[in-house]
Amino acid sequence: MEDLDPETFEEEKYVEYFPRLQQAYKNAFNTLNEKYDSQLIHGIDQQVLNESEPHYEGDGEFTIELPDEPYDRLTGVVVAEEKFDAILSEYTDEIESELRRVFNIR
Repeated sequence: MEDLDPETFEEEKYVEYFPRLQQAYKNAFNTLNEKYDSQLIHGIDQQVLNESEPHYEGDGEFTIELPDEPYDRLTGVVVAEEKFDAILSEYTDEIESELRRVFNIR
């Protein structure tokens, strides 16, 4: 298990940890892309999650801070807001899971 603390993560996430962040997001994308419509997953990835912010809360817990009004950011894809919210929630859960995996946190 990696020794990671919230303060260091925030300070170093786009310097030291960036390759692992990219890998976690990519792995989550691949998982969801196999499960749902690829146009929707690409839209969420490029129009919502591109502005997300991962945070390490400590005790093995990551969170994903989303931009305001994520549904309104999605263009070019027709999906009910309820379905969008459910898939986005699953997507962020998958990213958090992948972050724990790539940072070797159990």
